[in-house]
Amino acid sequence: MSAFGLEITPRPDLPAIVARWQREISASELQAGYFAILEAADAFACWRWLLDLRRRDELVSAELTHWMNADFFPLLPGRYSAPVRLAFLVSPLRALQEQSASSVAAISATTRPHHGYLTALFTEEAAAYQWLAQ
Repeated sequence: MSAFGLEITPRPDLPAIVARWQREISASELQAGYFAILEAADAFACWRWLLDLRRRDELVSAELTHWMNADFFPLLPGRYSAPVRLAFLVSPLRALQEQSASSVAAISATTRPHHGYLTALFTEEAAAYQWLAQ
């Protein structure tokens, strides 16, 4: 499935949903993309998501961070048989930049397993899959 600058691939062998942004996107495309990931995850009852951010710049805004925390993440608790695991895959350079203020770093800092989701930041895909498999 490809829409909103995003390619979503179910990987039943892992099992995981792999979402790769293919280009720069707008804030509305980001939101639509997250709902498309949720729809794909629902179709496969899959709580493990790899979100590959390496081909797009970070979209940083108070509005998007608020939307993630107030509108999107509240949809996750109890949705699947285990808490959703979101592995954010970024380039090594971006990982260094993430240590300063950004929305992915903020999301990772707000990981709340008791609220129905866990997040982590990775620079290597194999490490992300290993974490997702836990």
